[in-house]
Amino acid sequence: MNRRRLLLLGLVVLVASYLVAGGLGVLTGGPTDREKLERERLVQPAEGGSYLWPYTSRERGADGRTLAINMIVHGSDDRVRQALDDRTELEWEETDPDEEAVEAETYEVSVEDGGVDWDDAHGSTRYTYVDTGPHGGGGVWIDEGYQLHAGTYLGSRHHIRAYTTRSDDWTAIQTHQEYWDWFRLRHTVTGTQSSRNDLESEFIGQPYVEEVRREHHGIDEGGSDGWLSVIELESAPSGTGVAILGLIGILTRETRRAVYGETRRLLGWTLANTRGFVLAAALGGLYLGVRSAGLFLEATVPLLSPKTFVAVLYPVLVVGLPIVAVVLARPFEAAGRLVGLQRIVGLLGRSLEPLPAFGFTLVGLGAAFVMDFAGLGVAAVPIELFLHRIGLTVALGLIAAGAARSDTRGRALLALGLTGWAVGLGMALFGYL
Repeated sequence: MNRRRLLLLGLVVLVASYLVAGGLGVLTGGPTDREKLERERLVQPAEGGSYLWPYTSRERGADGRTLAINMIVHGSDDRVRQALDDRTELEWEETDPDEEAVEAETYEVSVEDGGVDWDDAHGSTRYTYVDTGPHGGGGVWIDEGYQLHAGTYLGSRHHIRAYTTRSDDWTAIQTHQEYWDWFRLRHTVTGTQSSRNDLESEFIGQPYVEEVRREHHGIDEGGSDGWLSVIELESAPSGTGVAILGLIGILTRETRRAVYGETRRLLGWTLANTRGFVLAAALGGLYLGVRSAGLFLEATVPLLSPKTFVAVLYPVLVVGLPIVAVVLARPFEAAGRLVGLQRIVGLLGRSLEPLPAFGFTLVGLGAAFVMDFAGLGVAAVPIELFLHRIGLTVALGLIAAGAARSDTRGRALLALGLTGWAVGLGMALFGYL
């Protein structure tokens, strides 16, 4: 593949991935609805009680709809929260029909025993709609009563938003899994069902839970599978508790010779492309290093907001990756002011051609994205986010390919790559995903 075809291929991939990713981000936005919602669109968690809009919204209106409510826990507000994150304080009385009084007992399961350690969380405010007409009130938009999370802010976490009303003994919960996206500079939700299932499993078989079931309310948007988990806490003192949580030898001589020859060729190719492997490792290491540094700083300096570390690490990511690609791909004769640094780079082996530079960059950054998602426990990536990452990877590959040559076509590849990199960063920052 010559440089002209590489330039054309890069242009096509960049335009296609960014356009599709941005289009999907627009198409997945919430529908246009009136501020007051009809009861046909609401669910009634308890007979004779208030009605609930089974979604959350960025604003006090359905236009900003985001994720679906996926769990209802019946019980007083205090007991529900205790069952989630303050289980050591939750007590119950064992009822014995032959005795009038028994002592209160406690039940605790530690995190090592399978419970989830939920902590207070901070996140963007989300609203939901409640119709309190059955209690003599009206429709009102409410924000979450509290937020909880299990995990790290700059890594991956399960996130809970809990909604309560004064008139009803139930708590509506929206729980999802998300991770900190260094390109979007905010959290990206990767799923709601697995987080709902994990939270639901914390209630199953516990002595303070009367019933765990699922109800189908036709909730088919906002990441919902249509089912709402319903948890009934024991209303009486009884049963309340706390527990949230030699192959070579058999080969023929000819086969051994073939294996030996192919191994030599592979080693020769590896040595000839040492700089390419270093390029791939450096790009992947830088990206994963920013993630690791964020997690380390968040854990060691808890008094500072995680966004303080974002302000320091984000420039390292967005500027550092193109610089590494240029320095390691640029030939010595085009070093310019970087002669001293380029001499050091020259010790890594011969210069790369544009196509190998492009390929090693794709492998390095692409592998880093995959390892990052795997390390965060992200099992499914939204298609628009996947396409966006492809676009960024191709853009950085074009930067490396362009830096590998100092002629006119090399400069054209470099310019296209830098433009694609800037466009991709801008799309992520300004919400086009």
